[in-house]
Amino acid sequence: MLPRHNGRNSRPRRSSHWMAAVPIATLFLAAFGLVLPATPAQADGWKGKVVETDGVPHVMNPAEPTDSPLSVDLEELWRLGGDTDDEDEFFGVINRILVDPEGTIYILDNQLNEVKVYDADGAYLRSIGREGEGPGEFRAPVDMFFTPDGNIGVMQIVPGKIVELTPEGEPAGEFPLPTDETGATPFLLGGALMGENLALAAMENKREEGRFIQTRYIGIIDKEGNELKRLLSEDRVLDFANMVIDETVWDTFDRRWHVAPSGKLLAVPSHSDYAINVWDPEGTLEMVIERDYERLARSDEQTERVRGIYEAFTRRVPNATIKLDDSFKDIMTLYSRDDGSCWVLSSRGMEKRPDGSIGVFDVFNHDGHFVRQVTLNGEGDPAQDAYFFVGHRLYVVTGFLSAAMAAQGGADNENEEEDAEPMAVICYQLDVPDLGM
Repeated sequence: MLPRHNGRNSRPRRSSHWMAAVPIATLFLAAFGLVLPATPAQADGWKGKVVETDGVPHVMNPAEPTDSPLSVDLEELWRLGGDTDDEDEFFGVINRILVDPEGTIYILDNQLNEVKVYDADGAYLRSIGREGEGPGEFRAPVDMFFTPDGNIGVMQIVPGKIVELTPEGEPAGEFPLPTDETGATPFLLGGALMGENLALAAMENKREEGRFIQTRYIGIIDKEGNELKRLLSEDRVLDFANMVIDETVWDTFDRRWHVAPSGKLLAVPSHSDYAINVWDPEGTLEMVIERDYERLARSDEQTERVRGIYEAFTRRVPNATIKLDDSFKDIMTLYSRDDGSCWVLSSRGMEKRPDGSIGVFDVFNHDGHFVRQVTLNGEGDPAQDAYFFVGHRLYVVTGFLSAAMAAQGGADNENEEEDAEPMAVICYQLDVPDLGM
């Protein structure tokens, strides 16, 4: 049985004489520049190594973490929505949850085209923004972020624009975006403040005879809308005569990235590999975190479940062929927390989680060391729900996948003949030891 955390664990002591714990082989390799010098954390039992490739440290973690597993019972603070007639708690499709320094909560609704605002206890305050093309208006918002001056930037997919609102809901102009040679802005997929700049997930389409060349990327733009750097970029060819929706191409970095409170950006660059790229706030690739991991094969039932999801989102693409991987991707999603730790939900953490838990998370400290696996116990299903880690709270948005599919005109195969449950937001207190150091 996993030890349960009571919120009062102290941080483990670190040895000051760390050289004694470094294997001779590691020191030998380091002499030839193949392995970087060990850090003091290795004295705490870390058994990985750091290998430099093209000048970038690759933190190579073993399959098992340094410390024993931890199980945490989440404390529910409040919940909104679900089976209620209160219009202040009715949600369509929730895309993002933000919390300001005073604890005010902002919930972006893609379907209702508004941001609902609540206090720290879940009491409704107001709704800001609305559908339209005028000042302070948007359609089908995909994401939002806090601007450097404290406004809320709401991102519209197409035509790509970022509408700024004050916390009270007054229009505050638009956050500038880069444009192409025709003056068009990119399709917007997501964004987050990265220091004084904006990390932007976006897409450009170039039409050729009978096909599209679609470029998806994560880049950095400044507050004047100038593109400073592209961190990841990938071209995808959409051939109208032979449309193939290849999961390993369509489900990559633009769906799995996160900006940490420190301003560092973390992203999973490929569909299949257990590898996380970490950039500093200036956009320099700081390290790559890897872990020994055996891919989890899908059963026939699991494959059909995933196929149903792709079919729901591609029904408007005529004669498309869906090509699925035989296995789950290693990393389903990732999160960053205030203590500098990175929380990864792996395929096994999702599919093999214990009953009554919302997932088993691989936790890496700020050095990229795999320090622990943490099981979070509560109500939530990572295959269906969306999770938002904010400070010492975890927000679970129930029924996210079903709601998003329904908004696209599709339905989850398992629930095709049933009405989807109303979306709800569950706010949990998340008390765990400091795992970032």
